[in-house]
Amino acid sequence: MSAQERHEQRKAWFVAEAAKQGPNRARMAKCEAAYDSEQWSREDADDVKARGQNPVVYNEIKPAIDWMIGTERRSRVDFYVVAEDDGPEAEDDATNKTKLLKYLDEVNRAAFERSYAAEDMFKAGVGWLEVGLRGDRTGVPIFVGAESWRNILWDSNDRRRDLSNARYLFRIKIVDLDVALAIFPDKRDELERCAQEGDELSVFTSWMSGSGLISGLDAFGANSDEIDFITPKPVGLFNPRKRVMLLECWSREPQRRPASDDGLGDPVTFKMRVSIMTEHDTLIEEWSPFNHDQFPFIPLWAYINRRTGLPYSPALPMLGPQEALNHRMSKAIMEAASNQLMIEEDAIGKAMDIDEIRDELNAPDGIPIFKSGALSGNRVRDRPSGGAATQQLMLAERDKSAMRAASGVTADNRGEDSNVISGKAVIAKAEQGGLLTAELYDNLLLARQMEGDLTLSLAEQFVRAPMTIRVAGEGRKIERTRINEPQADGTYLNDITARRAHFTVGEQAWKQSYAESAFASLMEVLTQLASAAPQVVVNLLDVVFDMHPNLPRKKALMDRIRAVNGQQDPDGKLTPEQQMAQAQMAEQAKAQYEATMAKIQADIQEAVAKGEKLVADAMKSRLEALYISAQAAQTLVQMPGATPVADELLRSAGFKDAGASGEVIPPEAVPPQPAEQATVDPSMGPQPPADGSAPPPLMGDGEAQGIETVAPDGVIQPPEGA
Repeated sequence: MSAQERHEQRKAWFVAEAAKQGPNRARMAKCEAAYDSEQWSREDADDVKARGQNPVVYNEIKPAIDWMIGTERRSRVDFYVVAEDDGPEAEDDATNKTKLLKYLDEVNRAAFERSYAAEDMFKAGVGWLEVGLRGDRTGVPIFVGAESWRNILWDSNDRRRDLSNARYLFRIKIVDLDVALAIFPDKRDELERCAQEGDELSVFTSWMSGSGLISGLDAFGANSDEIDFITPKPVGLFNPRKRVMLLECWSREPQRRPASDDGLGDPVTFKMRVSIMTEHDTLIEEWSPFNHDQFPFIPLWAYINRRTGLPYSPALPMLGPQEALNHRMSKAIMEAASNQLMIEEDAIGKAMDIDEIRDELNAPDGIPIFKSGALSGNRVRDRPSGGAATQQLMLAERDKSAMRAASGVTADNRGEDSNVISGKAVIAKAEQGGLLTAELYDNLLLARQMEGDLTLSLAEQFVRAPMTIRVAGEGRKIERTRINEPQADGTYLNDITARRAHFTVGEQAWKQSYAESAFASLMEVLTQLASAAPQVVVNLLDVVFDMHPNLPRKKALMDRIRAVNGQQDPDGKLTPEQQMAQAQMAEQAKAQYEATMAKIQADIQEAVAKGEKLVADAMKSRLEALYISAQAAQTLVQMPGATPVADELLRSAGFKDAGASGEVIPPEAVPPQPAEQATVDPSMGPQPPADGSAPPPLMGDGEAQGIETVAPDGVIQPPEGA
């Protein structure tokens, strides 16, 4: 398309959204005005005054919205940057980027800007944050700032909370004519063509018939009156400044993508384009300078209307009960203070007329004078009104209860009197009330993640100059780190642009009540466990204290606990002293392990030796028994007469023969006796040899003699030649 065709396309987008969002923007402005106690329209206020009532405001919306605002400010979330790659260099890069983003947060006062945007979110229904590049040298290159919802129009056909499918987004900016000429010196004719001044101004009358002030788009799609909650018309009276309205348009333009080899994927991609235009002309048009190729504006949604896709405030469901409450309280005050009479026509004398009687009745010391006989004749009577005021007050309490139920902020959340007595019950009911507003704070978490992604992307793209960033440490300690520092070899120390990382939101701090409750419960469990297992309690202290979200000097406390217990921070790096201490502990553990293993091996060898000795002793005992048995067998063979006696002795001792024949020595096993040996009577016992030598040894005399020699010592040798 040509430049003029693109201008016409953007103009059509803007007009369509201005008309579509006009009624909803009027409701958003009305919710915002209700927070500021502007809750009576001029017509209703005039009607009430005509009836003698005062248009009072009992603002129940403001405390509920203030509770939400205070909760957000009290519980801001932390963040950190995670490395995309592995390795110590990538981790160092992520740590430096975390410090850089914290530094940018500090110098841009981003925490306050987020709170300002959150105020718009709670009061009107949506707030906006801008993350952009600073065009001057007055500060750091990246800035974060809140933008009023009144100045933003977006593609409402996109129902995604991150606007990832939105086609366009407009930011309206009111600029003094001389400032606009300084920005665009070559566009004088185009700017002067759109310049306006004063208060009775129309905006884009050539585009649409809607009327509105140059201060914003609130009157688009709605008729404005003197007090319509949506225009600052009384404030802009007699404004002598010449102004122009500039439209900053960010649009996603379709681009043809080459087909992939597998035929899958979307054939169309989008590229972001930015343009600045007036009612009639386009002043500048370029592709987005940002690598992230997204809208530089982050929405903070409250609630979304499912039918229209447009936001609304938590105050919107409370508007009806709030207006009813104001009317009821105005009526009740009038009824409670009224002194109305019912008087017959001839009950008033010449002493006082009806106006004088009214003044006397309204005065604390008034004395109304009636015609004689009027009071006694019951021609003057009071109109009872006490019951009407009581009924109005009862209905007003119903309106208050309805508003608190609609807002999700209960009396327990606000610290007011409730029907519970126990402190734990109050905390439990307050936590239950917090669940009703959980969607609001979850949307805040999404916006924080989107803002961090854009800020990190811009830092990786544009923070190239050497910088010294400072981050507040524990107590009064300030940590300073130099980034993008040129080195002698041509490299850069802590180069922010060299790597990619990811932004991660920390714990959800607005859920701190749950964390504190879990901390208290765990402390009770540890107290009960201390007497039974104190070592377990000591080892769990760092984990338990790390759960608490708001401990003062938390890091110092955690470091002290871990130092005492010999533990280390799982997410931190060791100092040289800690590394040396850890190495010493490792050496001691290794030496202790080696000593233990040596002792175990010595015990094993000793046990093996004892086992071998036991085996040898058993073998020796068996051999000795065998040797003795052989001697006994030889003796019995040489003295067969002793066999019956031995058998009898064995049976008397309980010996059971395992043989089949029942005899200890079978007869055929007895060797024949030498012929020259004389027969000896067995009953006479062993006799000495006939040659006069020593008699043979008996059993029991050196029964194991000769067992340690190879000679057959201790065994009766057979005669030679036998």
